Amino acid sequence: MFSLFRNRISLSRFTLALLLIFSTLGLVFTAPGPAYAANCQDWYTVQRGETLYRIGLKYNMTWDRIASANNITHPDRIYAGQVLCIPVSTSSSTDEATVLSTDVEYVKALTDVHMRVGPGMGYDTMGIVKMGQVIKVTGLSSSGSWWRVVCPDNTIGNCWITAGAQYTQPTTSTGTPTTPAPKPVVIPTFSILAVTRDQTVTIQAANFPAGMKFKVLMGAFGTAGINGYYVTTIDSGAGGSFKATYTIPELLRGSTLIAIRLEGTSGYYSYNWFWNTTNE
Repeated sequence: MFSLFRNRISLSRFTLALLLIFSTLGLVFTAPGPAYAANCQDWYTVQRGETLYRIGLKYNMTWDRIASANNITHPDRIYAGQVLCIPVSTSSSTDEATVLSTDVEYVKALTDVHMRVGPGMGYDTMGIVKMGQVIKVTGLSSSGSWWRVVCPDNTIGNCWITAGAQYTQPTTSTGTPTTPAPKPVVIPTFSILAVTRDQTVTIQAANFPAGMKFKVLMGAFGTAGINGYYVTTIDSGAGGSFKATYTIPELLRGSTLIAIRLEGTSGYYSYNWFWNTTNE
């Protein structure tokens, strides 16, 4: 009887020991830990007062990627001296993070847009700028496609939003859209300087836009030269004023009055008329 009781006690102790071993193993196998070193670009030691968000800014990535790589379920519970795996960046963007200066000081989001840790769609998102929100600009990407803006913690870092005109719009600090001052309306004109009957007409042009092609047309009086006989094509060069002489088309020779038109390829035009009489 005593022997049986002793065997039962030994069995209970053995069972308890097994339970303790498996319990310890379970803790070892389920305890959170950093990812494999092969997936880490760096190991970072947390400093006093730092957050995952601030650490993420150092490596151009969002805090949740660092949390995921280190199996951190409570991102607000990191401590000084803790060593974190910084995962390899997944960015595939080819847009260089070169920051250019810009005259734009603020932009307004025309729709919800992602804030990213680099100037490109391949960079991680770090938040959303809501439609109607005005945010300060600190630079422009080398491609001109991304605004660098003030980060959510009011620091200047790698925080970028798209510069697409359908998504963001330059504005003032109060949200009033900024538009360039309208250019003065310039109307090209020309006057008739001289005529050699049935041969040539000389004109003096003014206010012509620069670097634009103009067709020279002549036609019957009263048509403003529309669909007239083609004479030549000129280049306005530096623009402004110029003097030129054109040949009167053979089919208009003998006409008393002739219309002349200079018609540009971008909507500019000017026309006049002259007596087909030598007046040099």
